[in-house]
Amino acid sequence: MISPRTPAGRWVPSSIAINLARACMGTAVAAAVTLLGPGSAGTAPAAHQLTGPDKAALLRSLPKTTDLPSGYRPAGELAGRGQFYSAGAPTFRIDDGGAHHGSGNTAAWAPLAAKGIKGRGTQGILYRVEEGAITAAGYLIRQADLVSGKSFRGVSFREIPLPAAQHLTIDFVRGATADSNQFLFLWHFLPQDGPVRPMLPAGKLPSVTTLPPGFTVTGVDVHPKGFYPRMGRHRRILTEAGRRLPNAAGAESVLYGEAAGKLIFIEYVFNLQDFAAGVSWPAMPLNGVPTPPIDNLHIMHYAAAAEASEYYTVHMYFIPEERYLSWETEPPSI
Repeated sequence: MISPRTPAGRWVPSSIAINLARACMGTAVAAAVTLLGPGSAGTAPAAHQLTGPDKAALLRSLPKTTDLPSGYRPAGELAGRGQFYSAGAPTFRIDDGGAHHGSGNTAAWAPLAAKGIKGRGTQGILYRVEEGAITAAGYLIRQADLVSGKSFRGVSFREIPLPAAQHLTIDFVRGATADSNQFLFLWHFLPQDGPVRPMLPAGKLPSVTTLPPGFTVTGVDVHPKGFYPRMGRHRRILTEAGRRLPNAAGAESVLYGEAAGKLIFIEYVFNLQDFAAGVSWPAMPLNGVPTPPIDNLHIMHYAAAAEASEYYTVHMYFIPEERYLSWETEPPSI
């Protein structure tokens, strides 16, 4: 069952999230993953290959296909990432339908959220399954929608309780025609390699002080104290590229968002030209610091400016959308 919300709007930690956190403690996992996506070298990436008792323990800690709502069925293999389940035939995520860009998106979404008008929820969600356990969740997004500057609001992961994601991959999926090309955005609950890093249960926000040294507030020249309305304050390592390149290593170019001293999102930024070229991004870590599960995310297009070409941001929030979209200034507490 889905964990209920408290009156404050936070998710109550579920037994699944707690069990995974326990399984993560001190567990070493060997995960063999082929990192090149089909858009990089024409070869599909391999799914996780875990062996031994560690694999069984981790899979037991994850939600099962039996936890999915009725109507979910096997959908076959996708992008070389293993076997998936979907509600009917796999379908692409529908954009938010607006014509806004950048912060214009959140300005348009805020009054909708205030009226209780939500985005498209989990429309189009896909679950990767291994031995009956859900090991990843994601969405297909059409290349044509990304190239034309569409944005995607309130992409949800709360259909069932899911653990914190360990990393994100984006694979180019070539279609029969150019119009049918897609990208698979996939959030993995098992590590790319090495040990599973302990993460947090839903609703428990880490302090900004858990960030490693070097993460600096950006945007202070645009907003007071760098706090972006309806979004939060951004921190990144300024010596790294501002956008995630397909050949980047480790957690290069990752950003963290904070408000009232708490981390509320993790983010990567991508060049639109890379989506137009049909490249793939191998594993992008999401576990640099312990964080809770993703509640929802926005994939937002930013138009070209004098100092920057077109790009996309993927803000992955740990709190419900209606909370941060209501912020015009920084809240005193969360």
